[in-house]
Amino acid sequence: MQDKSDEYALRLSFIEATEPGSLTLARLYLEMATSQHHSKRDYALSLFDKADQLFASHLPKARDAAIAGLSLSLNNRAALELDAGQWEWAIDAASQAVALRRDRLNGCVGRKDDLERLDLGYSLAALVLAMRGAGQLDLARDAAGEAIRILGRFAGMNDQEAFVLLTKLICIYAELCDDTGQVPDAALLLPLAKAFYNSKRPQGQDAPL
Repeated sequence: MQDKSDEYALRLSFIEATEPGSLTLARLYLEMATSQHHSKRDYALSLFDKADQLFASHLPKARDAAIAGLSLSLNNRAALELDAGQWEWAIDAASQAVALRRDRLNGCVGRKDDLERLDLGYSLAALVLAMRGAGQLDLARDAAGEAIRILGRFAGMNDQEAFVLLTKLICIYAELCDDTGQVPDAALLLPLAKAFYNSKRPQGQDAPL
């Protein structure tokens, strides 16, 4: 990874002087935190803290932008904690990201919600991995099921990013069902299988009965 320390230092110095307390500064803190090598975890966490404080301060006047930034910061913080095996901290950050992104998805009235839906899927995936790492297998299974329901709309669609995430979650869900002695929910998975099949068969060909 290319070292961008000098570039970040210049940008940070300029924005702190010209736009203190701004969303622009919050986004820069977030970008810097996300770019840190895992060996600089403490420094990255301090940057996430700064970003979160600024995003939160903008909730009263720029709520949508602030929630988008704060949820992304929490999601990326969860990824950092996952890499470090800090399962409880990862659960905390991912849970907050899920709550914010769930509310944001529910608030999508009159506009296409594909981006919000995919964002929530990523946060739920982080929560699933954190819960599994912490040994909370039943909760992880339930969270995986929720993520699959959220992302089910993408089944059969030409969206590679969503397809990869959805298929990974289906595999994890099946593993968690096996680990917890549960049978995978057919009502959850069969519509996805049908959608995947229909997207691959030639147009005009009838699906088998």
